[in-house]
Amino acid sequence: MLYVHTIGRIGKDCQVVTGTHGSFIAFDIAVDDYAHGNSITTWVRVRSKKENHIRLSEYLTKGRLLLVEGTLSTSLWKDKKDNPQIQISISADVLKFISAGKREGTAPETASPAVATDEVPTPPDSPQDSHEDLPF
Repeated sequence: MLYVHTIGRIGKDCQVVTGTHGSFIAFDIAVDDYAHGNSITTWVRVRSKKENHIRLSEYLTKGRLLLVEGTLSTSLWKDKKDNPQIQISISADVLKFISAGKREGTAPETASPAVATDEVPTPPDSPQDSHEDLPF
């Protein structure tokens, strides 16, 4: 059993699937790897039967950056042209949203904008620039 930690972007909104053995979520993430100056994207299927993950499904939307921890598995299948394919899957134990900074078109998180000044305020109880106060 291989336990992995990976970060990727959700490719399509999460689906909640209900079957005879209960409900689970399923979605794909794109994991980027950079090797020898080339970018390679690997698609990984993420599944989870955990109730708290199922409740998160409405927030697991396309484009969100996500950390996934869980057990890695692979399966072989053939496409329509009878070419062999491999599916990489993670049975998720942990899902964590990762903030990638401010998105375009969204309002800033603070209600009032910060004013930038060159002057740094001095706390009232800090020692002033007097050499007499130095202990050495």
